[in-house]
Amino acid sequence: MQKITFLLLFIFTCSVSAQDLIITTNDDEISAKVEEIHIETISYKKTDNLSGPSYHIKKSEVSKIVFENGNEEVFDTKMEEEDDSQVSMEETEAFLAEYIGKYCYDHNGYLRNSYKAKFEGDYLRLTMYNKKKTKEISSYLYDFKGVYSFKRPDVRGGDLAYLNIHVPVLTNEKKDKWDRQKLVISVEGHDKAESIMNALKHYNYLLKNKNKKPGQKF
Repeated sequence: MQKITFLLLFIFTCSVSAQDLIITTNDDEISAKVEEIHIETISYKKTDNLSGPSYHIKKSEVSKIVFENGNEEVFDTKMEEEDDSQVSMEETEAFLAEYIGKYCYDHNGYLRNSYKAKFEGDYLRLTMYNKKKTKEISSYLYDFKGVYSFKRPDVRGGDLAYLNIHVPVLTNEKKDKWDRQKLVISVEGHDKAESIMNALKHYNYLLKNKNKKPGQKF
C-alpha cells in the first residue's frame, strides 16, 4: 500500500513539474501551461486546472518562460523598446520591401509565386506575381497595426521557413470591411525569415506608437 501511495505521489509530482514555468519580473513563479505568446500578453492555463479558463499576463511583467522541454525564452521589453526607437519607419519599410521582394513566396513555396511589398499610408499591400514576375495573381491590403498574433517562424528542411501571422485584411474596399486572416508566407532562408518577422514586429510597434494620443502611455 505504501509503495502504491509513493508511486502515485511520484507520478503526480512529475506531471506537475513537467509543465511550463512563467517567471515574472518580481521573481514570482507561475506553474502553467503556456498557450500562446501574443504581441503584448501571454495566455496560459493553471496547472491545477488545465481544463479551466485561460489567464493573461503582460509580457512586460515576465522576465522569462521555462518550457516543459527545458527551453527558455527570455523577455527584455525595456531593451526591445530602446532598440526599436533607433530604427525609423522609413528604414523598416525599406528593409521589408527589399527582403519580402527577394526572399518571400506564396505559402506553396514550390510554386515560387513571388511577393512585392508596397506601403500605402499605415497599411502594407502584398501583391503576388507568378514565377517570372510577368503576371499579377493577387493583391491585398493588410493592417499590421491590428495584428492579433505573431507566430515563431516555422523552420523546415532545405532552408525553408514559414511565417504565420494573424492580421486584418481589407476584403471589401467600398464598405471598408476588414476580416481577420491567417497570412502564411514561405521564406527562402531561416535567417531571412527571422529577420523579416522581427522587422514586421517592429513595424507593428512603430504603427502603434505613431497613433498614440499625446500623453497616452499604453
